[in-house]
Amino acid sequence: MRITLLVFFLAQFLLACHSTAVPTEKTDTYSIPPVEELIDYVPRMVAPGIISTAAFEGHASITPDGQEMYYAIYSNDHAYSTIAYASQKEGKWTTPQIAPFSGQWSDGSPALSPDGKRLYFSSRRPLPGRDTLNSSDLWFVERTKEGSWGPATHMGEQINTPYYEFSPSVDQEGNLYFCSSRPGGFGDLDVYYAAKSTTGWAAPVLLDEAINSQYHEGNVGVSPDGQWLFTMIQHKPGDLGYDDIHYAFKKNGSWLPSRNLGPIVNTYTYDFSPKVSPDGTVLYFSSRLNRDFSIKEGQYTYESFQAYLQGPLNGFGNIYEISLAELELKTDE
Repeated sequence: MRITLLVFFLAQFLLACHSTAVPTEKTDTYSIPPVEELIDYVPRMVAPGIISTAAFEGHASITPDGQEMYYAIYSNDHAYSTIAYASQKEGKWTTPQIAPFSGQWSDGSPALSPDGKRLYFSSRRPLPGRDTLNSSDLWFVERTKEGSWGPATHMGEQINTPYYEFSPSVDQEGNLYFCSSRPGGFGDLDVYYAAKSTTGWAAPVLLDEAINSQYHEGNVGVSPDGQWLFTMIQHKPGDLGYDDIHYAFKKNGSWLPSRNLGPIVNTYTYDFSPKVSPDGTVLYFSSRLNRDFSIKEGQYTYESFQAYLQGPLNGFGNIYEISLAELELKTDE
């Protein structure tokens, strides 16, 4: 068990103005430690109480200068999601905002191009000229000269199908990786590759059994140089949790068999949405790390339990980061 359960386990961001938690009959006062001291976990939670909150956050992607982060926020039942972003000012993350191209239809899995000039995402918004909602297609927006985002562009029928397309990721050449439930794959969701072409993208190709399996490959993230591919695989026998992140290295033009990323990142619960920073040095991902609500000493009050549920360690997804150098990834079979 990686989590050190502390009395009341209150969230730091809700109690920033208070020095003590609500006392019970068995304790007097209790100083609230930083969130990073509450869990025995090497990856670092990104901006507790600002980006990583009581809501379910995933699919974080950061700009080349490290000053903006885009990510998805989900409703509790995952029926709806929207894309938010936060900016850094003087080294601190500001209050997030909904991205200007999001906030109406259900949008998710944002992924910036390594140069930061495009942002790819999935959406259930209606196709142009149609009134009905789409299942889930891939779209993109482009940076304008003023630095804002232009209108959303559907990626077309070369990429999208009547089935489910999700979790886009592009390398520095513009080659596209994504997940789809279209017929002909290994399982319910598989990873596809579409090479960049002069007119858009070539026809998507299903990656082979080095990457895909009969299990659920639901998220994908490629490194900017195109040499590393990270996938989330769901409910695979022998893995450490429900969702585990795997990785593969490209050698002589082919992907070596995917490996489990291991216990530094993967936990007994859900670990997902891997994305690599534009400089290729940091892995961003999400985890539902805390799912044990019991405390070993004392007892909750109604107020303290409500505060716990409204904090970032309430068992919903939070965003984490870790240097790839800390993971000692293998480049051989």
